[in-house]
Amino acid sequence: MWEYPTWEVPGLGSGMVIGLIATVHVLVAHFSVGAGVILAIGETTARRNKDLSLLAFLKIFSKWLLLIGFVFGAVSGVAIWFSISLAATRATSMLIHTFVWFWAIEWVFFLVEIVAGYAYYSSWGRVPARHHLVLAWIYASAAWMSLFVISGILSFMLSPGKWLETGNVWDGFLNPTFLPTVFLRTLSSLGLASLSAMVIVNLYSKFSRDERTRIINFAAQFLWPLVLMLPVAYWYFEGIPSFAKTLIQGGAAAMTLFFLFGIAASTLVGVYAYFGLIRAKRYINLETALLLLSIAVIATVSMEFVREGIRKPYIIYDRLYANNLAVDEVERANSEGVLASAPWKRIGLPEHPDPHLLGEKMYEIQCSGCHVMNGFNDVGLLIDGWPKEMLAYNLDRLHQLKPFMPPLVGTEEERRALVIYLMNLQDNEGANPDRKEVARDGIDSQS
Repeated sequence: MWEYPTWEVPGLGSGMVIGLIATVHVLVAHFSVGAGVILAIGETTARRNKDLSLLAFLKIFSKWLLLIGFVFGAVSGVAIWFSISLAATRATSMLIHTFVWFWAIEWVFFLVEIVAGYAYYSSWGRVPARHHLVLAWIYASAAWMSLFVISGILSFMLSPGKWLETGNVWDGFLNPTFLPTVFLRTLSSLGLASLSAMVIVNLYSKFSRDERTRIINFAAQFLWPLVLMLPVAYWYFEGIPSFAKTLIQGGAAAMTLFFLFGIAASTLVGVYAYFGLIRAKRYINLETALLLLSIAVIATVSMEFVREGIRKPYIIYDRLYANNLAVDEVERANSEGVLASAPWKRIGLPEHPDPHLLGEKMYEIQCSGCHVMNGFNDVGLLIDGWPKEMLAYNLDRLHQLKPFMPPLVGTEEERRALVIYLMNLQDNEGANPDRKEVARDGIDSQS
């Protein structure tokens, strides 16, 4: 069950590290996909209309794509694989083994994307216009196909659908939220790339006010599809598991607020683009472009937060809990014990560890991925003021009282040890000095 070591990150926790890296990578990846569409359509339009200003901007834009999408994107992509392989080894292994050929397909598209992108940037003015345009469309197509394949794997983690019964990889890939995920990520990609283009064109004084206005109005054409965010989000909502729906509908206030903000912000940006930039042909300066881009970034991050949050208490819904315990392993863990299935945590331990040490290992195995002492989601603050009896009662019924958390498993001895450890933790943090005797009495009674 816990055959791999735990990765403990002071202050943040391994789960938060994954979240931060993944969020940055999603922003970069979406920009890269949207930028490909803008470059392909933009160069096609510019060459047809003989728009030299737009061509000059697209050359600059392709350089930014190289720096942000390829350089920074590659670093953040490697960081994701590094972090998930340490923090969620079982889930990573399950995803690789389940979708091995889909990963291979995605990596082929990614390779084509990279080669075409570098060839496109380096061949400005060096190859015939027709050939250069072909490179743009190859890059845009490969980048979107990479998004298409990844969307199937990511959406599977929340809504595995029939795969849970059949084990068929196509049932897992073509899951209930696959298509809405593709549409949502495509809309987000176009929005982020379009607003980035507006920021970038304002950074170059070589373009006149009229030229910048025309380029901004062209980029705005990729923003108006954001008005579709609300109906597509409803389509996505209909495909997620029932408990995940309750979290959005008020079961978790943070999920509800972030979901509503993400949808509202995206829709408003789309409405502004249509009426202000496409219909009225207005100009926006650098500060306004940065403001709109910031709103879009926050909206995207909000939606990613919701996607991750409503998957709790699972990493892979109905199959693997967030603490790397499989759903069908709960009874075994309760009968055989947690330490019996965690060989790395038994190294250096005496045959019969004292309750405090046993409780510490229980905490490290089942809690430390999401809760960090004196850091993010500090469990000491969450249980501050709880007497020992209340803590023991709640831990025994953790999954029932807080369904977004995995069940606490272990033998009776291990559970009591965790209670003792947490009570002593409160005492050491100075949450309530009166608990000192309670914690000590618990340790003495178990020794």
